[in-house]
Amino acid sequence: KKLNTMGYSMRPVKRLGHWPGLLLLCHCLLLVSCSSEQDQWQQQLDQQLLSTATKLDRLKQHIQSGNIANAGVLRLYADTIQASKPEMAELANALATDATTSGPILRSLQTRLNDAKTDAPLATAAGFESVNKVFQELSAIETAASPDTYGMMLSDPINVLADVSDGLLPRVAALSRDASARINEADDFGAGSQLVGNPHYGNWQTNGSGGSFWQWYGQYAFFSMMFNRPIFYNSWGGHRGYSYYHDYGRSTYTSPSQRRSQESVQRRTQDKFSRSGQRFNSPYAKTRQTTSQVSRSQSRFKPTSMARPAARSSYGATTSSYRSSGYQSSRSSFGGK
Repeated sequence: KKLNTMGYSMRPVKRLGHWPGLLLLCHCLLLVSCSSEQDQWQQQLDQQLLSTATKLDRLKQHIQSGNIANAGVLRLYADTIQASKPEMAELANALATDATTSGPILRSLQTRLNDAKTDAPLATAAGFESVNKVFQELSAIETAASPDTYGMMLSDPINVLADVSDGLLPRVAALSRDASARINEADDFGAGSQLVGNPHYGNWQTNGSGGSFWQWYGQYAFFSMMFNRPIFYNSWGGHRGYSYYHDYGRSTYTSPSQRRSQESVQRRTQDKFSRSGQRFNSPYAKTRQTTSQVSRSQSRFKPTSMARPAARSSYGATTSSYRSSGYQSSRSSFGGK
């Protein structure tokens, strides 16, 4: 023993004791918990991805096999317009592509599925909220891939062709133009107005004064000649008529990026009205009326949320700041330009 000047023995002091081991154990438990939780999320996303992809493939098969009634109606209406109004043949043919697997609506669903598949691993790393948004997007795509729902989406282009036929073809699953104007207080924006605001056929552009007007994609440009004047968002939003997309299908047939664009246009218009001391209500503040049969059979889609994992121990409680703004899926707004 060594003695100090006071006669006491000097022994080495164990300052850390068992703390390094405890810290290492906590760190290991934390990593195991995070890994286990992320594995669970990934498994659930993988299962939903498989289910959604299967439903979308089946929808394509139904379309190719001629099992969707409204797809046949759309082709028939397009053929009728091509024969009776040759000057509109190109437009009718463009609308008829939605009765095939190469139409913009179906291609948009495939693009969204591909985006969700790519973003799933990043969302898993970001945390539960991001994972849940991917899960809800997949749930929406799966609902949109239902043959019955897709058939109802085709009622919009069908009714557009009915309106340009000058009474030769009847509308399907919708009120007449006169009845819609009376019941829904809808302005007549002309044939094709069911597709205004639908991102599969065009988009909202901003003019020099800050107002938004509808611009058709190239294959639907003939509508611009028919309207003879631009359709502005504020007048359309306050007096639009019924369409399946806007009143029932928007929640499932709109990608996250398209929805953000729609919300941006609405917010910009509301701000412009507010500066003038006026109020602008959302175009979707109320559902426009249509036939009772459609009203009874359709309801707004409610996204399915993924179940949270079981409660974790205090060692495993973590938060992630990675991409904290949340899941930003569907990076490209599908258009068909």
